[in-house]
Amino acid sequence: MTKLTNTIIASALLSTAMWAMPAFAADPGSANAGNGESMRDATSGDYKPGRAKPIVTPKLTEDEASRAAPLADEAIAVKSYGIVGRSADGKDIKIDANETLKDLIIKELNAPADGQKSDATSGPQNTADPGLPEGEAGRQVFGPDDREQVKNTKTYPFSAIGYLEAKSPKTGSFGSCSATLIGPRTVLTAAHCLYSHEDGGWLDEYLFVPGLNGSTADDAPFGAFAYESAYILQGFIDNYQGYYGSVILWDLGIVTLKQDVGTNLGWLGYANYDDLGDFTANIVGYPGDKPMGTMWKASCEVHAESIGTEHFQYDCDTFPGSSGSSVYAYDSGAKQRVITGVNVAESPDANTAVRLNAANVQWINGLYK
Repeated sequence: MTKLTNTIIASALLSTAMWAMPAFAADPGSANAGNGESMRDATSGDYKPGRAKPIVTPKLTEDEASRAAPLADEAIAVKSYGIVGRSADGKDIKIDANETLKDLIIKELNAPADGQKSDATSGPQNTADPGLPEGEAGRQVFGPDDREQVKNTKTYPFSAIGYLEAKSPKTGSFGSCSATLIGPRTVLTAAHCLYSHEDGGWLDEYLFVPGLNGSTADDAPFGAFAYESAYILQGFIDNYQGYYGSVILWDLGIVTLKQDVGTNLGWLGYANYDDLGDFTANIVGYPGDKPMGTMWKASCEVHAESIGTEHFQYDCDTFPGSSGSSVYAYDSGAKQRVITGVNVAESPDANTAVRLNAANVQWINGLYK
């Protein structure tokens, strides 16, 4: 069984008992394959294929990467982990970091600079995901494009992965990202898919289309689902200094849906591994250079030397539209797909995910529904 932080063990995120719990228990961090029933009759959103253009993936320059470091000031760091949200009816939401999260942030600030151990023996018991199509997948696109289309999106885990749309109040245009169910009504994505510094604030009319598999409304096998509320880390707003690298560490977003979609379609697990180490990363989403509305997967190796406390890098292929895709490992010991990060940025040499470290997991837990 994997080694998790004491805080996460205490909250029973991914303990042995949790992995053995009955199906459909909605516990933060646990995976669930769903009951296999269609949600088609429960459509709550007005999905119009073709109206959205992929949201541009932020580019992290070498100079920005060197400056993308955690805040050293405890007060500012704790404030950065506050919850900032917007409800579908336009109400603003603001919640300060709770005491558990504050303690985690302070602990991380005082931890040694090297957040990884060389042997990394306590990461996931890692194997290739047996649910993904066979074949090699590799590396914005690095070298040959080895991504593969997922053609049967109605089966788990693909039923839990979806296309996310958002509207810019400033321009009236729609943009698209990728997102993943992590609970009955909880969808994980990137903050820049929900909030645009360039547009001056929140996007709107978020719509989640799980298992989308083509360019027509009929290709949405489960329908489309409207949001109840959207949330990002306060640091993604407060710490912006005019360039993306100043806020990459807080580029996480949560969308709460109006309806319980996950009980039918399933959701992926998520966790912090103390020593993530070498693992096979899987990224499934909706890259904009592929036919509209089609789902694609990429797999690649993530090496311990590319994993930091706050983020990690890899050469899995991505493209605008892939923003917000979960980066998950298949833990063969737990027989679960466990999200370890969220794909957020590209650079000349690698793509970048925000790591689900202990603080980020605790922040997500506070929004779990």
